[in-house]
Amino acid sequence: MPAMTKPTLNDVQDYWNRHPAGAAEVAHLRADRIKYFDERDRQTSLLYPTLAEDYEFDRTNGRRTLELGCGMGYNAQCLGRAGANLTVMDLAPQAVQLTKERFALRNLKADFLVADAENLPFRSEAFDEVFSSGVIHHSPDTNAAAKQIERILKPEGNISVMLYHKNSLWYWWDIVIKLGLMMAAVNYAPKFIRSWLLQRMPHWKDLVMPAGQRLTLNDVVRSGTDFGGLQNPISRVYTHQTSRDLFSGLRDFRFISNFSATGALQDPKTLKSKLIGPIVDRLNRRWGFHLMIRAKK
Repeated sequence: MPAMTKPTLNDVQDYWNRHPAGAAEVAHLRADRIKYFDERDRQTSLLYPTLAEDYEFDRTNGRRTLELGCGMGYNAQCLGRAGANLTVMDLAPQAVQLTKERFALRNLKADFLVADAENLPFRSEAFDEVFSSGVIHHSPDTNAAAKQIERILKPEGNISVMLYHKNSLWYWWDIVIKLGLMMAAVNYAPKFIRSWLLQRMPHWKDLVMPAGQRLTLNDVVRSGTDFGGLQNPISRVYTHQTSRDLFSGLRDFRFISNFSATGALQDPKTLKSKLIGPIVDRLNRRWGFHLMIRAKK
């Protein structure tokens, strides 16, 4: 059986260059750049109505701030509007370009660069604040990325870092159980059944392991956390304790769990969303898939 190749930074960069977070949902508007970014902002505000509260963007006014991993730039935009002295970076050049364009359209200012989280090109103790949303758990060496964040943070500086939450209802039910069973079925079923499944559900093709490789839990996790199934090179999940271990040089930890609001983009909302949405949203504040880590150096 051929050994699985460990993903590299180039693999991660290529994947996120092709899949900027949030871009697929507004691709139909890409010809009109203002509508393109406005619609993504609208969707994000509906999906994550407590985002500003959870991240505490306003605390950055006048403070030297790094947005580590910018995606399409919504969080960076919030930091820029809050008055941060802002540096924006991402491993994917496409993400940096999109965020630059967003800032130009909004008349916002920041410094931009392409760099990787495992080798941050900044002097030690350079930043008062570091923000990162759904980024370093995709790095081949997440521990190295966390130590780099600690290194560049000033004494008494703060982090707001979102990682995927292992102690989450959605991790265990949607990914481990539902997706795990689905991937087991499509990978270990007899060939004629697999062919029948893929004819009926062609999007499952991204859940099929390369010939000779066995399915692992890591494969299920990376397929279930982002876009394109097994095209995603790597994703990791964390608990409160493993997050503390990851940022062992920091203190005063606070944790907030959240996930996208139920039925947020439905117009009009279905009866099911109206009935169960408030319950699910309350559960997300304890067992949501997004684990916000706040800590101080």
